[in-house]
Amino acid sequence: MKPGMKMIIMLVTAVSFWGGLFYFASCSGRPEKRAVEVAERALRATVDNPESIQIKGISKADSVFGKEYVNQHEKAALSMHLMQYGHKLMEETDYFQNLNKDDTAMSDQVTRQLDAMTTLRALIAYGEMEEAKAGKEKVAKPFNGWKVKIDFEAKTLKGKPYHSEYWFILDKEAEIVVKSFEIPLL
Repeated sequence: MKPGMKMIIMLVTAVSFWGGLFYFASCSGRPEKRAVEVAERALRATVDNPESIQIKGISKADSVFGKEYVNQHEKAALSMHLMQYGHKLMEETDYFQNLNKDDTAMSDQVTRQLDAMTTLRALIAYGEMEEAKAGKEKVAKPFNGWKVKIDFEAKTLKGKPYHSEYWFILDKEAEIVVKSFEIPLL
């Protein structure tokens, strides 16, 4: 083998090694970025009229530990928000006395509210069941994935605008949406 060829092989090997190491190191923080990208794609796949989506804000990917996707502070804030949204909905329909069954926009609004309340109840009930099982001892929960919240405005298929926040819970690698739910906003 020629002396120049050895030098070229060593150079290519060194560049490949250090390039691979740099690539691996730069991708170590990548699941957070991937979580946001996957959540955005999932939002577009979930909403009835994806062309009308206007994203108002996206949270940073937040770590999820165990199966408690929503912490106590978030549960309280969501409960208060949904209570206010429900109160507004009740006033608009005169406590369901003036509910037009043919009004699809109002029907969509009621459906969003009821779905969000059902999800919130399930999240709160799961947290309480876990606390009852664990007793008073605090057990560290393992890292389980990521959560991303997307605040957006869109239009229904009938053209009625609405404002919501979609929560996406993703796996550890931030490749698969494990759970998602919508919270209607005022």
